[in-house]
Amino acid sequence: MEDTRPFDAIRELASLSKITSLNIFYNISISPSRPEIALQGIFNSDTVKVAKNLGIHLEFDNNDGMIRGTDGIFRITLTE
Repeated sequence: MEDTRPFDAIRELASLSKITSLNIFYNISISPSRPEIALQGIFNSDTVKVAKNLGIHLEFDNNDGMIRGTDGIFRITLTE
């Protein structure tokens, strides 16, 4: 059964904060119209662990040298 609840960014961020401190990301952007929460951070073991806990597969983008992944709500972009 598909989740029909409206996008609640506060609920999603509260859920994420149970996994990790949001301070490990240097930018968090919320786009209610998509719906999406974009997390930007430095590539390190903490940020990779968050991606793994969210079930997000990270891939290296050769064009811009960034590592990206999404699960449909959370989008993670990591740099060196």
